[in-house]
Amino acid sequence: MRVSIYFIIVFFFSTTLSLKGQSRTIIGRVISENLGPLPRLEIKNSDTVLLGKTDIDGRFKINIPQEIDRLLFGYIGMEWTEIKLRKDCDTIEVVMLYRGTYDFMSFKKIDKIRKKSFDELPGLHSDAVKEGLFATNTICYERVFKADKPSKPVLDSISKVYKSKSKQIKGTFNRLALGDTIRIPYSGSWRDDGTDRTTLHLYSNGVDGEVFNCIIRGVITDKNKRNGGYNLVCRVIDCKDCNYDNIVLNGKDLKVGETIEYNMKFFKVLNNN
Repeated sequence: MRVSIYFIIVFFFSTTLSLKGQSRTIIGRVISENLGPLPRLEIKNSDTVLLGKTDIDGRFKINIPQEIDRLLFGYIGMEWTEIKLRKDCDTIEVVMLYRGTYDFMSFKKIDKIRKKSFDELPGLHSDAVKEGLFATNTICYERVFKADKPSKPVLDSISKVYKSKSKQIKGTFNRLALGDTIRIPYSGSWRDDGTDRTTLHLYSNGVDGEVFNCIIRGVITDKNKRNGGYNLVCRVIDCKDCNYDNIVLNGKDLKVGETIEYNMKFFKVLNNN
């Protein structure tokens, strides 16, 4: 009987050690390519099972089974990032890329732009070390660039929509006259230029809805079709419906009275009156 009890105790103890040996603790930090923290970022395994989230500073600590060798990082407005873990490193520091909006570009050109940003990641990692955001220059995980090309049916459906939008844009451009007032919607990115200002970005024609964070009113002073586009030159007369402070457009402070030019394929005219 004593032998049996001893065997059970030894077996339980060895099993416990074995289970503990099957997990590992991963710590690290995730930031954007502008070196900003990404709070509440989701960390998942390759089966998209949630493993944990970052804190307010973009830091995390997760316990994972030893067999997990890949992590997925997901955050609104950022490209999904997949990394392959190495057995000899449990400190992971990651720079994530923004998910851009590319209107009227081939997917080959889009991937060329994305690849250029991807190739700059090691330099951004070094910058993060210099700023005290990361602890080491060593990147101890594997990260591979992945092209993002949809299937032909998806491309055909996009092409059909763009043809319809192009026809609509042409008709709107022809109807607009010098002296007309138009309202143009924008989105905004705070500190996009590294300062405490908000940089405006034009909404795509593909955006649905009528609720926008920023609307600028302007008077059309000129029209042209340079560079194959339908361009409007406007004098800004009102920014009261723009819910941002310290507005920047095309790298310059946006003020009433400024003259700005738009290619119509990149925005949606709400009305002209």
